[in-house]
Amino acid sequence: MTIRRADWRVARAEAADAGRALPRDLETVVLADAVGRTVADDVTSLARVPGSDVSAMDGWAVAGEGPWRLGPSIVAGRVADDAEELHPGIARPVTTGAVVPTGTDRVLRSESGHVADDVLTADDDPRRPSHVRRAGEEIDLGDALLAAGTLLTPPRVAVLALGGHDAVSVVVRPSVAVAVLGDEVVAEGVPARGTVRDVFSVPVPRLLEALGTTPATTTRVADDLDATVAALDRPGSRLVVTTGGTAHGPTDHVRAALDRLGAELIIDGLAMRPGQPLVVGRRGGTLYLCLPGNPMAAYVGLVVVGTAVVDGLLGRRPAPPGSVTLAVDVAHPRPGALVQAYRVTPDGAVPTERQSSAMLRGLADADGLLIVPDGGARAGAVVPSLGLPW
Repeated sequence: MTIRRADWRVARAEAADAGRALPRDLETVVLADAVGRTVADDVTSLARVPGSDVSAMDGWAVAGEGPWRLGPSIVAGRVADDAEELHPGIARPVTTGAVVPTGTDRVLRSESGHVADDVLTADDDPRRPSHVRRAGEEIDLGDALLAAGTLLTPPRVAVLALGGHDAVSVVVRPSVAVAVLGDEVVAEGVPARGTVRDVFSVPVPRLLEALGTTPATTTRVADDLDATVAALDRPGSRLVVTTGGTAHGPTDHVRAALDRLGAELIIDGLAMRPGQPLVVGRRGGTLYLCLPGNPMAAYVGLVVVGTAVVDGLLGRRPAPPGSVTLAVDVAHPRPGALVQAYRVTPDGAVPTERQSSAMLRGLADADGLLIVPDGGARAGAVVPSLGLPW
């Protein structure tokens, strides 16, 4: 079933579902190569963290009440002799992370005691904190560490290392092809009259790669149906992204090309401005994200729908929208949602200047996108927002 003029929330959900419905290939990578990848399967811990009771401070492991006679030192990286139980009245100097011996009641911080004639005396401290990290208090053997579909950030990779993992199963980056449509688009220099500079061939592949796809090269395509069909006929690509050709003019051939290829339209337009003529289609194991040709409209479509497509292909759930409070009135007399790039001010969110479907300056200076409902919104209203993936 094709959803026509979809609500932006529905479009995000449908785009993500379409991506999740396609098969995903898996591979195993070492942790050094895991940052930025997506976990393929639920991961559990192979170890306890800490593996033994360890000192949380530099100081003394003590048993019983003081004062205490000093025993030999224990340093991190050297396991205390478990057979040598720490008896009441004995203290052993320890470093942070050192395994404390059996019988340790607590660790007295180095700042909380003093030694004279090999006898340790504690300063008054009514709290008597333990300063001992008990075995397994952070992670126990078999604990769930990460769920399938989790994006691997540096701290999450560190958690895998804590859990005893040297490698992790991840989703293979989906392959992507990009096609920039339009006779009027020029690749370099100052555009002549009637032409516009290509603002997609470099940024869009880089953005898609940052979201988790393979690196992509870009094809520039003339306003011709056969050429458009050839550009979209990429059965080896999991995702084909196009810019331009999604309106209903005599040189807009995307829908006809998708029809000739036998693709199913999932989304045919958004109830949103800019970005209204966006199309999402599917043929076999390939998804099509067909963006409008106007720059702001295309990048809004990438943020609102394109990020959800890539998340779905990788088995991730799209990040939920946030919200911002408007610092000014935003008029919107037309039907559908209005998407505005905004900057954060002390008084709230303010739409940036120089933004329309054909402009980019306002987006380049933005902190995010806010989404105004039918009829507009007044200053002080709370409206949905989306973060920018760059």
